[in-house]
Amino acid sequence: MLKDSLLSNEKGKRVILSGNEAIVRGAIESGVRFATAYPGNPCTEILDTLLLVSKELGIYAEWSINEMVAFEAASAASIAGLRSFVAMKHVGLNWALDPLMCVNLSGIEAGMLVVVGDDPQSRASQNEEDIRFLASMSELPMLDPSGPAEAKDMFVWGIEVSERIKLPVLLRSTQRISHGLEDVVLGEIFQPNVKAEFKKDERYIVAGAGGRSVRLHEGLHKKQELIESIIEQSPFNRVVKRDGEKWGAISAGMGYGILMETLSYYNMEDKFATLKLAASHPLPKKLLRDFCNDLDAVIVVEDVEPYLQHNIRAVLAEEGINCKVYGRASFNPKLVGEVTFSEVASLIEMVSGEKLLSPVHERGHATKFRQMLISRPLTMCSGCPHRATFYAMKKVINKMLKDKAIFCGDIGCYSFASQPPFQLIDLKFSMGASIGLACGFAKSNVNSKVFAIIGDSTFFHAGIPGLLNATYNDARFVLVVLDNLVVGMTGQQPSPSMGVNANGVDTQRILPEDIARAVGVKFVKTFNPLNLKEAERAFEEAINYQGPGPAVLVSRSPCAVHVTREARMKGERLPKYIVIEDKCTGCSICTQHFGCPAIVLSENNKARIDNDDCTGCGVCAQICPYRAIIREVS
Repeated sequence: MLKDSLLSNEKGKRVILSGNEAIVRGAIESGVRFATAYPGNPCTEILDTLLLVSKELGIYAEWSINEMVAFEAASAASIAGLRSFVAMKHVGLNWALDPLMCVNLSGIEAGMLVVVGDDPQSRASQNEEDIRFLASMSELPMLDPSGPAEAKDMFVWGIEVSERIKLPVLLRSTQRISHGLEDVVLGEIFQPNVKAEFKKDERYIVAGAGGRSVRLHEGLHKKQELIESIIEQSPFNRVVKRDGEKWGAISAGMGYGILMETLSYYNMEDKFATLKLAASHPLPKKLLRDFCNDLDAVIVVEDVEPYLQHNIRAVLAEEGINCKVYGRASFNPKLVGEVTFSEVASLIEMVSGEKLLSPVHERGHATKFRQMLISRPLTMCSGCPHRATFYAMKKVINKMLKDKAIFCGDIGCYSFASQPPFQLIDLKFSMGASIGLACGFAKSNVNSKVFAIIGDSTFFHAGIPGLLNATYNDARFVLVVLDNLVVGMTGQQPSPSMGVNANGVDTQRILPEDIARAVGVKFVKTFNPLNLKEAERAFEEAINYQGPGPAVLVSRSPCAVHVTREARMKGERLPKYIVIEDKCTGCSICTQHFGCPAIVLSENNKARIDNDDCTGCGVCAQICPYRAIIREVS
């Protein structure tokens, strides 16, 4: 069904698509021929979706090793004349920022979109960094769709704008846009007949001598007038203004929908003029001036930082317009996270003076429903090999080090080890940071054994420079690479250690232990975490290693979700484990110390294994001191 919608050439047909799917449809309609991405919520499904049809449409698509490489590859395709896009989450733009701040100077040829998924409320990220500031810094336009349908249409328009200004265009999505569903009207599919060709030009040598980068920077400044005029005339700006309104409301992106819902709920549509902005950057100054000129006050609805509020206030001050601007900065303390219905209601109260009844109090159901929700703490899946790794690790550390250990964590499923029953992560910052942190602790001579814990995909993404640094500077710590062969947290995309690329084609398999040996690490050991005795021996040896350099352990076993999915596709039944109730003493080692979600306590305080949830890893049978857990006989 989805594939049919993506491939359909029925112009005007209406289909239901998520924001990520709509973005892919926009890419198809635009004639994109080159797409790259690194998986990360909320944008992972963009390339996942494109891969369903990329071969049929002749579109090259790849999971790149990180966002910097993804951006560089898409830039090269554009410079060679192929329409391209790159997709990443908001913190991924930090990685791509180095080349982006050069490509904005050199420019590109064919249209190129940089699709970035912001994460207000930090639901799936280490922070809720607001990427709109990076658009301003890079002087690139940032389109801000208000829903999936507009995301598709903005993609098509954005590609055309990109080709006109010869610069990449940023397209901002959020959790609500990416994962929301909307009725999308299909457009015509453009199929360009073009071959890649690089035309040499010195403007691409940004780092050249003789002040070339300064001249290119000046050229970027000069382009801003053209960019501003294009945004000013964008068909996605929307003004609703009647005669006599004293107040206005301005928004962009998802905030516009929340604004309109709130105005509608309180029957305030006739009292507020509204302006929906097509872009967060640059702002359409003339449009803002005309909109606010005869208003007493406006409210600005947006997520995270008061970016629009401050910039709109600056534009109005520059134009000499005496219109008060209320928004997130008007609250004390300033608000964080996603904009909410109640926040918009408070802004309406600020300018109107009316006291609005909260719908939560009016309905009286929210508290009751919240109490009915089942608690679902974040944890590793049943059968997850990382759980076995951490169980063995904690057992050895408790025996050898007591509490004299520092655990530097990283980004991935294994970050749940910061929670009970393991509590083996003390720090978790950004991709690859575990190894750099471990280097610092080790060279600071802290009176504790230092561990860095990182997944295979994160290691390939950002961990290798840290390992080089550790080897070069003789930093002595234990690096644990948890290799489950996939990018597990984002949906089992292939990792280089699997040896399969985005299109399911066998490719060169790259292993973390080979890289460790190649950069001169002296202690490298690989083990299967589902064999607990083997895992414990590996940790004991690594802790006893005295250098030079770090000890590297690679814990390798496939992701349990991936194993289950593969078995289902092949029609195979995974082995199951059961509890012999007469032997079980209710000691709770399997539930409290190991914590597998498939194991629960029955009413008589005996362990019981949920047959539907069990993946047959067999680790529970190894940890039971009473041998009360056995493999089920088929």
